[in-house]
Amino acid sequence: MSKGPLITRSELRRQKEKTGIRKEFDVPVREKETMKLQKEYDRKDEKIKNFYRKEAKKQKELTKTRSGESRKSRELNSFLVGAIIVVALLIGVVLLATFFL
Repeated sequence: MSKGPLITRSELRRQKEKTGIRKEFDVPVREKETMKLQKEYDRKDEKIKNFYRKEAKKQKELTKTRSGESRKSRELNSFLVGAIIVVALLIGVVLLATFFL
């Protein structure tokens, strides 16, 4: 009482052909899905990069010191005092030249 095969070779071939045809039609759909997933991944990746870029900007390395800033202030102060003295002398010379010449 042997029964026949559950599925014949011809039926198997037909099923493979049908699935092969379906695979051909599924290729553009798969490509769209992969492109969509890739875009989503890129968007999330860019968002993460932007976040860490902003964090890096917030945490800049300290380059100024109190002593350095006071040194700059003293140098600028001495330069400005010298410039004021030179301008005062020049004004004095011009005034003397206009009154006595």
